Amino acid sequence: MTEHYKALPEIVGDERFYADLIDRDRTRNSIASEWGVSAGFVSKYRRLATEGRYPGRDTAEQPETVAASFERDDHGNVVMKKTVDRIIPLEEWLDDLRDQGLDPADFTYSVGHSVWMQHTREQQTKTLYANKFSATLKPQAVREALVSHEEVMQAIRGFHFIPSTRAYQDAGFVIMPTDLQTGKVDIGGGSADTAEQVLASFARAAEIVREERPSQVAMVDAGDIIENIYNTTTQIATNDLDLPHQVVEAMYLMQQGIQMLAPHTRELRYAAVSSNHGALRTGPKSPGGDAHADYGLAVAKILGNALKLNPKAFGHVIVQTPEKHMESLAFDIADTRIGAVHGHQTSSPDKIAEWWKGQALGRLPVSEADILLVGHWHSLRVQQAGDERWIFVGPSSDRGSSWFTNLKGDQATSGMLSFFTSGGRWSDLRIL
Repeated sequence: MTEHYKALPEIVGDERFYADLIDRDRTRNSIASEWGVSAGFVSKYRRLATEGRYPGRDTAEQPETVAASFERDDHGNVVMKKTVDRIIPLEEWLDDLRDQGLDPADFTYSVGHSVWMQHTREQQTKTLYANKFSATLKPQAVREALVSHEEVMQAIRGFHFIPSTRAYQDAGFVIMPTDLQTGKVDIGGGSADTAEQVLASFARAAEIVREERPSQVAMVDAGDIIENIYNTTTQIATNDLDLPHQVVEAMYLMQQGIQMLAPHTRELRYAAVSSNHGALRTGPKSPGGDAHADYGLAVAKILGNALKLNPKAFGHVIVQTPEKHMESLAFDIADTRIGAVHGHQTSSPDKIAEWWKGQALGRLPVSEADILLVGHWHSLRVQQAGDERWIFVGPSSDRGSSWFTNLKGDQATSGMLSFFTSGGRWSDLRIL
Protein backbone atom coordinates (compact mmCIF):
# COMPACT_ATOMS: atom_id res chain seq x y z
CA MET A 1 0.00 0.00 0.00
CA THR A 2 2.92 2.37 0.64
CA GLU A 3 4.05 1.68 -2.91
CA HIS A 4 0.74 2.95 -4.27
CA TYR A 5 0.91 5.98 -1.98
CA LYS A 6 4.39 6.92 -3.14
CA ALA A 7 3.48 6.38 -6.77
CA LEU A 8 0.29 8.46 -6.67
CA PRO A 9 0.57 10.93 -3.74
CA GLU A 10 -1.52 13.55 -5.51
CA ILE A 11 -4.49 11.16 -5.69
CA VAL A 12 -4.20 9.69 -2.21
CA GLY A 13 -3.76 13.15 -0.71
CA ASP A 14 -6.74 14.63 -2.54
CA GLU A 15 -9.71 15.19 -0.20
CA ARG A 16 -12.11 14.50 -3.06
CA PHE A 17 -10.60 11.05 -3.55
CA TYR A 18 -10.95 10.37 0.17
CA ALA A 19 -14.57 11.55 0.07
CA ASP A 20 -15.29 9.16 -2.81
CA LEU A 21 -13.76 6.29 -0.86
CA ILE A 22 -16.00 6.74 2.17
CA ASP A 23 -19.10 7.29 0.02
CA ARG A 24 -20.68 3.83 0.11
CA ASP A 25 -22.97 4.75 -2.78
CA ARG A 26 -19.96 4.87 -5.10
CA THR A 27 -18.71 1.60 -6.59
CA ARG A 28 -15.00 0.89 -6.67
CA ASN A 29 -15.12 0.52 -10.48
CA SER A 30 -16.69 3.93 -10.95
CA ILE A 31 -14.11 5.52 -8.65
CA ALA A 32 -11.29 3.71 -10.44
CA SER A 33 -12.56 4.88 -13.83
CA GLU A 34 -12.91 8.50 -12.68
CA TRP A 35 -9.44 8.70 -11.15
CA GLY A 36 -7.60 6.52 -13.70
CA VAL A 37 -6.45 3.87 -11.23
CA SER A 38 -7.12 0.15 -10.83
CA ALA A 39 -10.08 -1.28 -8.94
CA GLY A 40 -7.62 -3.03 -6.61
CA PHE A 41 -6.02 0.34 -5.80
CA VAL A 42 -9.44 1.72 -4.86
CA SER A 43 -10.25 -1.35 -2.75
CA LYS A 44 -7.01 -1.04 -0.82
CA TYR A 45 -7.46 2.63 0.08
CA ARG A 46 -11.18 2.26 0.72
CA ARG A 47 -10.35 -0.38 3.30
CA LEU A 48 -7.75 1.88 4.91
CA ALA A 49 -10.23 4.76 5.02
CA THR A 50 -12.91 2.54 6.58
CA GLU A 51 -10.49 1.23 9.22
CA GLY A 52 -9.14 4.68 10.11
CA ARG A 53 -5.69 3.89 8.71
CA TYR A 54 -5.73 6.23 5.74
CA PRO A 55 -2.32 7.88 4.98
CA GLY A 56 -1.94 11.39 6.34
CA ARG A 57 -4.74 11.03 8.89
CA ASP A 58 -4.69 10.09 12.53
CA THR A 59 -3.06 6.67 12.76
CA ALA A 60 -2.63 6.43 16.50
CA GLU A 61 -5.21 3.67 16.69
CA GLN A 62 -3.96 1.68 13.70
CA PRO A 63 -4.44 -2.07 14.03
CA GLU A 64 -1.11 -3.83 14.19
CA THR A 65 -0.05 -6.42 11.63
CA VAL A 66 2.24 -8.86 13.41
CA ALA A 67 2.80 -11.24 10.49
CA ALA A 68 1.52 -11.80 6.94
CA SER A 69 2.24 -14.32 4.17
CA PHE A 70 1.09 -15.26 0.66
CA GLU A 71 1.72 -18.71 -0.85
CA ARG A 72 0.66 -20.26 -4.18
CA ASP A 73 1.36 -23.93 -4.93
CA ASP A 74 2.17 -25.61 -8.25
CA HIS A 75 -1.55 -26.24 -8.89
CA GLY A 76 -2.49 -22.57 -8.56
CA ASN A 77 -4.09 -22.84 -5.11
CA VAL A 78 -3.55 -19.96 -2.68
CA VAL A 79 -3.07 -19.71 1.07
CA MET A 80 -2.80 -16.32 2.79
CA LYS A 81 -2.19 -15.72 6.48
CA LYS A 82 -2.29 -12.55 8.59
CA THR A 83 -1.85 -12.15 12.31
CA VAL A 84 -3.47 -8.87 13.38
CA ASP A 85 -5.55 -7.48 16.24
CA ARG A 86 -8.83 -7.95 14.34
CA ILE A 87 -10.79 -10.52 12.35
CA ILE A 88 -10.22 -9.97 8.62
CA PRO A 89 -13.45 -9.92 6.57
CA LEU A 90 -13.83 -12.02 3.42
CA GLU A 91 -13.97 -8.99 1.12
CA GLU A 92 -10.51 -7.92 2.25
CA TRP A 93 -9.13 -11.36 1.38
CA LEU A 94 -10.76 -11.17 -2.06
CA ASP A 95 -9.23 -7.75 -2.60
CA ASP A 96 -5.85 -9.25 -1.74
CA LEU A 97 -6.44 -11.91 -4.41
CA ARG A 98 -7.21 -9.20 -6.95
CA ASP A 99 -4.06 -7.32 -5.93
CA GLN A 100 -2.12 -10.45 -6.89
CA GLY A 101 -3.69 -10.37 -10.36
CA LEU A 102 -6.08 -13.25 -9.59
CA ASP A 103 -9.83 -13.42 -10.21
CA PRO A 104 -11.81 -14.55 -7.14
CA ALA A 105 -14.40 -16.07 -9.50
CA ASP A 106 -11.82 -18.74 -10.44
CA PHE A 107 -11.64 -20.04 -6.85
CA THR A 108 -13.61 -21.60 -4.07
CA TYR A 109 -12.44 -20.31 -0.70
CA SER A 110 -12.68 -20.61 3.03
CA VAL A 111 -11.66 -18.36 5.92
CA GLY A 112 -10.89 -18.99 9.55
CA HIS A 113 -9.03 -17.61 12.52
CA SER A 114 -7.70 -18.48 15.94
CA VAL A 115 -7.32 -16.20 18.95
CA TRP A 116 -4.31 -15.83 21.21
CA MET A 117 -3.04 -13.39 23.82
CA GLN A 118 0.20 -11.48 23.40
CA HIS A 119 1.99 -10.43 26.58
CA THR A 120 4.08 -7.24 26.42
CA ARG A 121 7.07 -6.18 28.51
CA GLU A 122 4.79 -3.74 30.32
CA GLN A 123 2.86 -6.73 31.67
CA GLN A 124 -0.04 -5.91 29.42
CA THR A 125 -1.95 -8.36 27.24
CA LYS A 126 -3.18 -7.84 23.70
CA THR A 127 -5.69 -9.98 21.84
CA LEU A 128 -4.43 -11.10 18.41
CA TYR A 129 -6.14 -13.05 15.64
CA ALA A 130 -4.30 -15.51 13.40
CA ASN A 131 -6.39 -15.22 10.22
CA LYS A 132 -6.13 -17.76 7.39
CA PHE A 133 -7.62 -17.67 3.89
CA SER A 134 -7.53 -20.70 1.54
CA ALA A 135 -8.49 -20.46 -2.14
CA THR A 136 -8.73 -23.59 -4.32
CA LEU A 137 -8.71 -23.22 -8.10
CA LYS A 138 -12.00 -24.39 -9.61
CA PRO A 139 -11.77 -27.35 -12.03
CA GLN A 140 -13.00 -25.34 -15.01
CA ALA A 141 -10.22 -22.82 -14.48
CA VAL A 142 -7.62 -25.50 -15.26
CA ARG A 143 -9.59 -27.17 -18.02
CA GLU A 144 -10.20 -24.29 -20.38
CA ALA A 145 -8.05 -25.96 -23.04
CA LEU A 146 -10.23 -29.07 -23.13
CA VAL A 147 -12.63 -29.80 -25.92
CA SER A 148 -15.73 -31.96 -25.76
CA HIS A 149 -16.19 -35.34 -27.40
CA GLU A 150 -18.74 -33.70 -29.70
CA GLU A 151 -16.16 -31.16 -30.88
CA VAL A 152 -13.75 -33.97 -31.74
CA MET A 153 -16.44 -35.73 -33.76
CA GLN A 154 -17.35 -32.52 -35.53
CA ALA A 155 -13.73 -31.84 -36.42
CA ILE A 156 -13.48 -35.28 -38.00
CA ARG A 157 -16.74 -34.92 -39.94
CA GLY A 158 -15.79 -31.50 -41.26
CA PHE A 159 -12.18 -32.26 -42.21
CA HIS A 160 -11.46 -31.81 -45.93
CA PHE A 161 -8.76 -34.01 -47.43
CA ILE A 162 -6.81 -32.46 -50.32
CA PRO A 163 -4.26 -34.99 -51.64
CA SER A 164 -0.92 -33.83 -52.98
CA THR A 165 -0.02 -34.32 -56.63
CA ARG A 166 3.63 -35.05 -55.80
CA ALA A 167 4.89 -38.64 -56.09
CA TYR A 168 5.42 -40.71 -52.96
CA GLN A 169 8.77 -42.17 -51.91
CA ASP A 170 9.08 -45.91 -51.34
CA ALA A 171 9.81 -45.37 -47.64
CA GLY A 172 8.09 -45.38 -44.30
CA PHE A 173 8.05 -42.77 -41.55
CA VAL A 174 7.41 -43.75 -37.92
CA ILE A 175 6.52 -41.36 -35.11
CA MET A 176 6.14 -42.58 -31.55
CA PRO A 177 3.87 -40.55 -29.25
CA THR A 178 4.31 -42.35 -25.94
CA ASP A 179 3.77 -41.61 -22.25
CA LEU A 180 1.67 -38.48 -22.71
CA GLN A 181 0.15 -39.15 -19.27
CA THR A 182 -2.53 -36.52 -19.83
CA GLY A 183 -3.84 -35.19 -16.54
CA LYS A 184 -0.43 -35.25 -14.87
CA VAL A 185 1.00 -32.21 -13.10
CA ASP A 186 4.71 -32.32 -12.40
CA ILE A 187 8.03 -30.54 -12.66
CA GLY A 188 7.45 -29.26 -16.20
CA GLY A 189 3.80 -28.23 -15.92
CA GLY A 190 0.35 -29.72 -16.34
CA SER A 191 -2.03 -30.92 -19.04
CA ALA A 192 -2.00 -27.67 -21.01
CA ASP A 193 1.81 -27.78 -21.22
CA THR A 194 1.76 -31.41 -22.32
CA ALA A 195 -0.86 -30.67 -24.98
CA GLU A 196 1.23 -27.78 -26.32
CA GLN A 197 4.28 -30.01 -26.67
CA VAL A 198 2.36 -32.93 -28.22
CA LEU A 199 0.75 -30.72 -30.85
CA ALA A 200 4.11 -29.09 -31.62
CA SER A 201 5.66 -32.55 -32.13
CA PHE A 202 2.87 -33.58 -34.48
CA ALA A 203 3.24 -30.32 -36.39
CA ARG A 204 6.98 -30.94 -36.92
CA ALA A 205 6.24 -34.51 -38.01
CA ALA A 206 3.70 -33.22 -40.52
CA GLU A 207 6.30 -30.84 -41.96
CA ILE A 208 8.74 -33.73 -42.44
CA VAL A 209 6.14 -35.97 -44.05
CA ARG A 210 4.90 -33.18 -46.31
CA GLU A 211 8.45 -32.53 -47.48
CA GLU A 212 9.74 -36.11 -47.78
CA ARG A 213 6.52 -37.77 -49.05
CA PRO A 214 6.89 -41.31 -47.56
CA SER A 215 4.23 -43.64 -48.95
CA GLN A 216 3.49 -45.03 -45.48
CA VAL A 217 3.39 -43.40 -42.06
CA ALA A 218 2.88 -45.04 -38.65
CA MET A 219 1.84 -43.34 -35.40
CA VAL A 220 2.65 -45.71 -32.54
CA ASP A 221 1.11 -44.99 -29.16
CA ALA A 222 3.43 -47.06 -26.98
CA GLY A 223 1.25 -46.62 -23.90
CA ASP A 224 0.51 -44.45 -20.87
CA ILE A 225 -1.62 -42.08 -22.93
CA ILE A 226 -3.29 -40.93 -19.69
CA GLU A 227 -2.03 -40.46 -16.14
CA ASN A 228 -5.00 -42.36 -14.60
CA ILE A 229 -6.10 -41.86 -10.98
CA TYR A 230 -5.29 -45.27 -9.51
CA ASN A 231 -1.84 -46.13 -10.85
CA THR A 232 -0.40 -44.62 -7.66
CA THR A 233 -2.06 -43.48 -4.44
CA THR A 234 -1.21 -39.80 -5.00
CA GLN A 235 -2.66 -39.20 -8.46
CA ILE A 236 -6.08 -37.95 -7.39
CA ALA A 237 -4.37 -35.18 -5.43
CA THR A 238 -1.76 -34.24 -8.04
CA ASN A 239 -3.70 -34.43 -11.34
CA ASP A 240 -5.33 -31.43 -12.97
CA LEU A 241 -7.84 -33.56 -14.93
CA ASP A 242 -10.23 -36.22 -13.70
CA LEU A 243 -10.30 -39.59 -15.44
CA PRO A 244 -13.05 -38.89 -18.04
CA HIS A 245 -11.42 -35.62 -19.08
CA GLN A 246 -8.01 -37.31 -19.35
CA VAL A 247 -9.49 -39.69 -21.91
CA VAL A 248 -11.19 -36.87 -23.83
CA GLU A 249 -7.98 -34.84 -23.91
CA ALA A 250 -5.92 -37.83 -25.05
CA MET A 251 -8.37 -38.63 -27.84
CA TYR A 252 -8.36 -35.03 -29.00
CA LEU A 253 -4.55 -34.90 -29.18
CA MET A 254 -4.30 -38.13 -31.17
CA GLN A 255 -7.09 -37.04 -33.48
CA GLN A 256 -5.14 -33.86 -34.15
CA GLY A 257 -2.03 -35.90 -34.98
CA ILE A 258 -3.97 -38.07 -37.43
CA GLN A 259 -5.52 -35.02 -39.03
CA MET A 260 -2.12 -33.35 -39.50
CA LEU A 261 -0.44 -36.40 -41.04
CA ALA A 262 -3.22 -38.03 -43.07
CA PRO A 263 -3.16 -35.65 -46.07
CA HIS A 264 0.52 -36.26 -46.82
CA THR A 265 0.81 -40.05 -47.21
CA ARG A 266 -0.80 -42.94 -49.04
CA GLU A 267 -1.33 -45.02 -45.88
CA LEU A 268 -1.42 -43.92 -42.24
CA ARG A 269 -1.42 -46.52 -39.47
CA TYR A 270 -2.37 -45.69 -35.88
CA ALA A 271 -1.24 -48.44 -33.50
CA ALA A 272 -1.70 -48.59 -29.71
CA VAL A 273 -0.63 -51.08 -27.02
CA SER A 274 -1.67 -51.79 -23.43
CA SER A 275 0.17 -50.05 -20.58
CA ASN A 276 0.26 -49.68 -16.81
CA HIS A 277 -1.08 -46.11 -16.58
CA GLY A 278 -3.67 -46.92 -19.22
CA ALA A 279 -5.03 -49.96 -17.38
CA LEU A 280 -8.53 -49.96 -15.94
CA ARG A 281 -8.22 -50.05 -12.15
CA THR A 282 -10.77 -50.28 -9.35
CA GLY A 283 -8.40 -48.79 -6.76
CA PRO A 284 -4.71 -47.99 -6.31
CA LYS A 285 -2.74 -50.69 -8.17
CA SER A 286 -5.91 -52.86 -8.39
CA PRO A 287 -6.51 -54.12 -11.97
CA GLY A 288 -10.13 -54.05 -13.10
CA GLY A 289 -9.88 -56.25 -16.17
CA ASP A 290 -7.65 -58.11 -18.64
CA ALA A 291 -4.87 -56.74 -20.84
CA HIS A 292 -7.39 -55.03 -23.13
CA ALA A 293 -9.23 -53.20 -20.33
CA ASP A 294 -7.07 -50.20 -21.21
CA TYR A 295 -7.90 -46.55 -21.83
CA GLY A 296 -5.26 -46.20 -24.54
CA LEU A 297 -6.83 -49.05 -26.49
CA ALA A 298 -10.26 -47.48 -25.90
CA VAL A 299 -9.02 -44.21 -27.41
CA ALA A 300 -7.73 -46.10 -30.46
CA LYS A 301 -11.00 -47.98 -30.98
CA ILE A 302 -13.15 -44.86 -30.53
CA LEU A 303 -10.99 -42.98 -33.02
CA GLY A 304 -11.18 -45.90 -35.44
CA ASN A 305 -14.97 -45.77 -35.37
CA ALA A 306 -15.03 -41.97 -35.59
CA LEU A 307 -12.75 -41.88 -38.63
CA LYS A 308 -15.27 -44.00 -40.52
CA LEU A 309 -17.59 -41.00 -40.44
CA ASN A 310 -15.42 -39.37 -43.10
CA PRO A 311 -14.06 -42.13 -45.39
CA LYS A 312 -13.08 -39.65 -48.10
CA ALA A 313 -10.55 -38.02 -45.78
CA PHE A 314 -9.59 -40.96 -43.57
CA GLY A 315 -10.31 -44.08 -45.61
CA HIS A 316 -6.55 -44.72 -45.86
CA VAL A 317 -6.09 -44.70 -42.06
CA ILE A 318 -5.65 -48.10 -40.37
CA VAL A 319 -6.19 -48.40 -36.62
CA GLN A 320 -4.50 -51.37 -34.96
CA THR A 321 -4.58 -52.75 -31.40
CA PRO A 322 -3.09 -56.02 -30.06
CA GLU A 323 -4.69 -59.37 -30.72
CA LYS A 324 -6.97 -60.75 -28.03
CA HIS A 325 -5.17 -61.24 -24.68
CA MET A 326 -1.92 -59.86 -26.12
CA GLU A 327 -0.11 -56.71 -24.89
CA SER A 328 2.16 -56.25 -27.92
CA LEU A 329 1.64 -55.96 -31.68
CA ALA A 330 3.56 -55.86 -34.94
CA PHE A 331 3.03 -54.50 -38.45
CA ASP A 332 4.90 -54.02 -41.73
CA ILE A 333 5.89 -50.63 -43.13
CA ALA A 334 8.19 -50.15 -46.14
CA ASP A 335 9.40 -53.78 -46.00
CA THR A 336 10.29 -53.37 -42.32
CA ARG A 337 8.65 -55.31 -39.48
CA ILE A 338 7.90 -53.02 -36.53
CA GLY A 339 7.01 -54.39 -33.09
CA ALA A 340 5.60 -52.36 -30.21
CA VAL A 341 5.16 -52.96 -26.48
CA HIS A 342 4.82 -50.56 -23.59
CA GLY A 343 7.76 -51.88 -21.56
CA HIS A 344 6.28 -52.36 -18.08
CA GLN A 345 6.69 -56.10 -18.65
CA THR A 346 10.31 -55.82 -17.50
CA SER A 347 11.84 -54.38 -14.33
CA SER A 348 14.43 -52.29 -16.22
CA PRO A 349 15.23 -51.31 -19.82
CA ASP A 350 18.32 -53.55 -19.60
CA LYS A 351 16.04 -56.59 -19.59
CA ILE A 352 14.00 -55.78 -22.70
CA ALA A 353 16.26 -57.84 -24.99
CA GLU A 354 15.75 -60.92 -22.79
CA TRP A 355 12.01 -60.38 -22.85
CA TRP A 356 12.12 -60.10 -26.65
CA LYS A 357 14.02 -63.41 -26.91
CA GLY A 358 11.25 -65.10 -24.95
CA GLN A 359 8.64 -63.61 -27.27
CA ALA A 360 10.55 -64.99 -30.25
CA LEU A 361 10.67 -68.48 -28.76
CA GLY A 362 6.94 -68.28 -28.09
CA ARG A 363 6.25 -67.05 -31.65
CA LEU A 364 4.33 -64.11 -30.17
CA PRO A 365 3.46 -60.90 -32.10
CA VAL A 366 6.85 -59.14 -31.92
CA SER A 367 8.91 -62.29 -32.54
CA GLU A 368 9.96 -61.40 -36.10
CA ALA A 369 10.21 -57.62 -35.74
CA ASP A 370 13.21 -55.82 -37.17
CA ILE A 371 12.71 -52.91 -34.76
CA LEU A 372 11.03 -53.07 -31.35
CA LEU A 373 9.47 -49.83 -30.07
CA VAL A 374 9.21 -49.49 -26.29
CA GLY A 375 7.76 -46.78 -24.05
CA HIS A 376 7.49 -46.67 -20.24
CA TRP A 377 11.09 -45.72 -19.47
CA HIS A 378 10.78 -42.04 -20.53
CA SER A 379 14.32 -41.67 -21.89
CA LEU A 380 15.74 -42.32 -25.37
CA ARG A 381 17.70 -45.54 -25.67
CA VAL A 382 18.96 -47.23 -28.84
CA GLN A 383 20.22 -50.81 -28.55
CA GLN A 384 21.20 -53.44 -31.08
CA ALA A 385 19.99 -56.96 -30.36
CA GLY A 386 20.41 -60.30 -32.16
CA ASP A 387 20.90 -60.37 -35.91
CA GLU A 388 20.76 -56.67 -36.84
CA ARG A 389 17.64 -56.07 -34.80
CA TRP A 390 17.09 -52.88 -32.85
CA ILE A 391 15.38 -51.76 -29.67
CA PHE A 392 14.22 -48.14 -29.53
CA VAL A 393 13.07 -46.92 -26.12
CA GLY A 394 11.25 -43.69 -26.81
CA PRO A 395 11.32 -40.44 -24.83
CA SER A 396 8.09 -39.41 -23.16
CA SER A 397 5.78 -36.61 -24.22
CA ASP A 398 4.91 -35.71 -20.63
CA ARG A 399 6.67 -32.78 -18.99
CA GLY A 400 9.04 -34.63 -16.69
CA SER A 401 8.96 -36.69 -13.50
CA SER A 402 10.14 -34.98 -10.34
CA TRP A 403 10.60 -38.28 -8.48
CA PHE A 404 13.21 -39.33 -11.07
CA THR A 405 14.91 -35.93 -11.09
CA ASN A 406 15.05 -35.88 -7.29
CA LEU A 407 16.44 -39.43 -7.24
CA LYS A 408 18.98 -39.23 -10.07
CA GLY A 409 19.49 -35.53 -10.69
CA ASP A 410 18.72 -36.09 -14.36
CA GLN A 411 15.88 -34.86 -16.52
CA ALA A 412 15.31 -36.62 -19.85
CA THR A 413 14.49 -34.75 -23.04
CA SER A 414 10.75 -34.81 -23.74
CA GLY A 415 9.31 -35.31 -27.20
CA MET A 416 8.42 -37.94 -29.78
CA LEU A 417 10.90 -40.35 -31.37
CA SER A 418 10.76 -40.42 -35.17
CA PHE A 419 12.69 -42.16 -37.95
CA PHE A 420 12.50 -43.31 -41.54
CA THR A 421 12.65 -46.97 -42.50
CA SER A 422 13.00 -49.10 -45.64
CA GLY A 423 14.01 -52.70 -46.24
CA GLY A 424 14.43 -53.52 -42.57
CA ARG A 425 16.78 -50.60 -41.91
CA TRP A 426 16.27 -47.22 -40.24
CA SER A 427 17.65 -43.72 -40.73
CA ASP A 428 17.24 -40.10 -39.58
CA LEU A 429 16.46 -40.95 -35.97
CA ARG A 430 15.42 -37.80 -34.13
CA ILE A 431 13.33 -36.45 -31.25
CA LEU A 432 10.56 -34.08 -32.33
